[in-house]
Amino acid sequence: MELSKVKGITQNSKEVQEGWVFVAIKGSSTDGHNFVQEALSRGASLVFVEKDVGVKDERIIKVEDTRKLLGELANEFFGRPSERLKIVGITGTNGKTTSSHLVESVLNAGGIPTGLIGTIYYRFKDKIYEYEGRTTPDPIQWHRTLKQMLEDGAEAVACEVSSHALDQRRVWGTKFFITAFTNLSQDHLDYHGSMENYFRAKLRLFVEYPQEYSLINIDNKYGRRILKELKGKAITYGREGSLKIIDFETSIEGSKLTLEWEGRTYKFFSNLRGEFQAYNLSLGILVGFLFGLDAETVQQGVGRVIVPGRFETFFKEGKLAIVDYAHTPDALEKVLITARRLTKGKLWVVFGAGGNRDKTKRPLMGKVAEKWADFVVITSDNPRWEEPEAIIEDILKGIEQKQKVFVQKDRKEAIKFALQNAKEGDVVLIAGKGHEDYQEIKGVKYPFKDQDVVKEVLNV
Repeated sequence: MELSKVKGITQNSKEVQEGWVFVAIKGSSTDGHNFVQEALSRGASLVFVEKDVGVKDERIIKVEDTRKLLGELANEFFGRPSERLKIVGITGTNGKTTSSHLVESVLNAGGIPTGLIGTIYYRFKDKIYEYEGRTTPDPIQWHRTLKQMLEDGAEAVACEVSSHALDQRRVWGTKFFITAFTNLSQDHLDYHGSMENYFRAKLRLFVEYPQEYSLINIDNKYGRRILKELKGKAITYGREGSLKIIDFETSIEGSKLTLEWEGRTYKFFSNLRGEFQAYNLSLGILVGFLFGLDAETVQQGVGRVIVPGRFETFFKEGKLAIVDYAHTPDALEKVLITARRLTKGKLWVVFGAGGNRDKTKRPLMGKVAEKWADFVVITSDNPRWEEPEAIIEDILKGIEQKQKVFVQKDRKEAIKFALQNAKEGDVVLIAGKGHEDYQEIKGVKYPFKDQDVVKEVLNV
């Protein structure tokens, strides 16, 4: 097939125009094979399927795997951009967003123009291609975005690669320079069904794609499994890694990391706080070294990184405010434990729960907040079509010590209350929305950022 004559590629039959190629994909809710006739009637030049659709037409071609084919076609159609870029693909349960921001910042500090594709946005320098899309886009958008970044001057791209994306072959056809594994813990089992399936999805990045380097967190048991699968052909990082964490100190002022790499010891400082940052920082630093950057340049990148809504910190007059995306019981507990270690005085937490989502997690979040925080301020998150009061009541069911609880459904007022009543040495964690710049109420998205309220109250 001559792609030079193809005018477009799509997996959505409604997008098909004269001369386009339609690829039928079986999804979790809809099956593209049911729309083959529509694609043909709209003028598709070719239609690819992986099963019989009961339609006779010479334009229909049957293949073994349409997901793989879509990735290969998109890669070719957009000029194989990953072969001209150095792609750093990062997968794992936690740390993908922070690690990808670190890689972006470190490489930019080294004069390597670097794009970023992840949960918060797809961007290159000040240009945003997509805001709040999927963590990893579909194959067409993926390869198209890589091409756009290449044309805009990017030489490298740091990207988050989700387990869903790997299972659905969204990055198929990509040549990686570096792949990296952060960690694995329970998540997305509604999709994968089991931890083993979840792990196997992550493993695909390391065994099914071309890559120069595989970087593995050796301190995670699943990281050790990946290393075994790769028969040791990887670079490890961690307390026992090739890039070895010698010492890590984190406090209200920031973090100090001491590493050993290729026989030399290095010290780095970062404004990123929390025990888990030792691994995110190590990964970002290791990528910098593999790109040939010196320690001083890497420090510049590490020192200036800002990760919106991921343990984002604001420090003023002895008070530390933390804005974090944590919106599940497990994530909230992890971030509270980290915040507790930074707290000299009292620990405050301000949070709610999203409406029209899993109600069973609400009392569990309340229980976690009660366990780790001294003061619990329950407020609204994105109530969507639910009443905020009903969501708050669900959260309260998990809390026994009601005397430590303050209820303020207005999120801005709740944040102000906590910050204004916090004293020197106190830490205020504002959880749930992170990078989001809106609040969704009755179908309307109203402009709202936790960070804006923090800056206003603390005057930072």
